Amino acid sequence: MHKCSGGRFIKENNREGLTVVFPAFNEEENVKYMVETAMEVLSRLAVDWEIIVVDDGSSDRTPDIAKELSEEYKGVKLVRHNKNKGIGSSVTTGISNSSKTWVFYTDCDGQFDLDELETLWQMRENADVISGFRRNRQDPLMRLMYSFAYNTLTYIVFAGGFKDVDASFKLFRRKIFDDISIRSSSSAADLELLILPKKCGYRVRQLPVSHYPRRAGSVSYESYRKGIFAWVRIAPIIEIFVQMLKLRLRLWRGDV
Repeated sequence: MHKCSGGRFIKENNREGLTVVFPAFNEEENVKYMVETAMEVLSRLAVDWEIIVVDDGSSDRTPDIAKELSEEYKGVKLVRHNKNKGIGSSVTTGISNSSKTWVFYTDCDGQFDLDELETLWQMRENADVISGFRRNRQDPLMRLMYSFAYNTLTYIVFAGGFKDVDASFKLFRRKIFDDISIRSSSSAADLELLILPKKCGYRVRQLPVSHYPRRAGSVSYESYRKGIFAWVRIAPIIEIFVQMLKLRLRLWRGDV
């Protein structure tokens, strides 16, 4: 059993750098746009950077496009899963392959404004984890209802919580992953990425960020989306629920 050793107010001794992680599953219409937009933002930050695209077993041209980008641009890397393992596993893969002192991750669907990474970056002196919560969320009504139910459930199960735990716009100090172990393969990993650092005494901050309709493509765990409707497949919901309960048990045991 691994227990966290604490470690708040970490001071890095080496030069600060930033890894941007894009988990990508069938995002051929978005991956080039996201990588090149991130490069523009990172150039303004004037930071030592790398971009890691984690292809999660895509069946379209996502890995081919990401490979072309890695060959064209220094600092862009492709890591591949041989099968679809889930968003949580993709984030963990990205973190384990990162080499910089900070790690930022967001979805590859263009629903967040990468320019707002600069705001998170400016907050890093006073935080170890900085997470956005969606302001005026641009999703179908049914997705909003699902999210409200999930956030309410996590608040009850964990006796408190965070705003919008499943928002994928997060910046982390890389060293915290020496203390915590992210084990959820589903989007329950977003919950782990907030709760476990807080449990270990790290400083977790949240701030509102912009949210937009999906730029292109479809949501992998939805079977239908039109207007206010968004039917989510049952299997991913069950997986998230089971992994959330496993996290609750881990916290009771002190196994973080």
